Amino acid sequence: MSVTTKEIAEICNVSRTTVTRALYGKGRISEETKKYILDTADRLGYQPDLLARSLVKGRSMTIGVVLCDLKNMYFPKVIDAMEKIAREHEYILNITLHDNNAETEKNIIRQLAGHRIDGLILDLASDVDSDYSYLKDYSFPVIIIGGKKMEEYPYVGNNEFEAAKYAANKIAEYHYESLYFVFPELNGKDQNSFGGHRQRLKGAKSAAETQKLQFDVLGSDDYVPKAVSIVKSTKKKTAFLCSGDLYAGYIMMEMAEHGLTAGVDYGIMGFDHLDLMGMFPRKLTTIENNIPSVGTRSIELLLDLIAKKKVEKTIYIPHSFIEGETL
Repeated sequence: MSVTTKEIAEICNVSRTTVTRALYGKGRISEETKKYILDTADRLGYQPDLLARSLVKGRSMTIGVVLCDLKNMYFPKVIDAMEKIAREHEYILNITLHDNNAETEKNIIRQLAGHRIDGLILDLASDVDSDYSYLKDYSFPVIIIGGKKMEEYPYVGNNEFEAAKYAANKIAEYHYESLYFVFPELNGKDQNSFGGHRQRLKGAKSAAETQKLQFDVLGSDDYVPKAVSIVKSTKKKTAFLCSGDLYAGYIMMEMAEHGLTAGVDYGIMGFDHLDLMGMFPRKLTTIENNIPSVGTRSIELLLDLIAKKKVEKTIYIPHSFIEGETL
C-alpha cells in the first residue's frame, strides 16, 4: 500500500498542509523544506490518490481533447500550449483523435463522459450541426476549436475565410493571373469534414473572383505532379495557395527537380508558418495563424466555464502575413 501524506508529514515532522504544499506546488513553503518532503515522498514511493482528490474537489481534474489528427504541426502546437495551462491548474489532458469520422468522434466523447471529464475541447469532425445534438445530453462545458463554429458553444480559432481571402488578395498584388488552391483531402469521400480548410477555399475563391484571377482547386493526392504539369504547360503567371505549409514544401521540392524555382517560375504561399520550412533555400511566403494562442485561449476559456464564469462566445485569433521569397 502506498505511503500517505499523513505518514510523510510524521516522518518529516511537518503538517499535512505543508506536505500538500510541497507535493502540489501551492502556497508558501521554503525550498529546503519542499526538497526534503519531495525527496522523502520519492524515496517512499508516494503515489497521489487522484480518485480521492476528485471526490473531495467534486471534479475529475481531467479535460477531454478530441482532435482530427496529428499529421501536421497545427494540433501538436495547440496541445503543447494547452498542456502548459492545464498543468498550472493541476489538470491533465485526455487527448484522442477522431480521424474526421463523426461516428468515431461520438463514441470517443461517450467514453470520455464515462471517465467524468470536467470539460471538452473539440475540433469538429463534421460541418453538420445536427450531428452534434447529442452534446446537449452531457453536463460538462464544451469549447469548439479549429475551422467551424456552432452557435450553441463558445469557439476559439482563426477566421479562416478572412485569412485565405487576405492571402489570395496578397497573391493578386504580385500580378499573378491564375490561382490554384491546394488541399489534397478536399476531394475525399466525406464532404462534411475539414471545415477550416473548406473555409479557406471559400475565402480564396471569393478574393480570386474579385481580383479576376483564373481559379481552380488541387484537391486530391496527385496535387504535386499536377502542379508541376500546370506550370510547365501554361503561359499564365501562376500561383498556388496551399492550405498548409507542408503541401507547399512538397510542391517546391518536386518543382526543383524539374528546374523550376518558387518566386521565379511560379508563386507559392502556405499556411501555418512552420519552423521546418526554414530548411528550404527560399523562404516561404505564408500566413501565421498564431497557433499557440488557439491552445492557450481555448483552455483558459474552458477553465472559466468549469468555474462557472461568463466567457466570450467567439474568440478569433488574428492571422498575420509572413513575407518570404516565393511570390
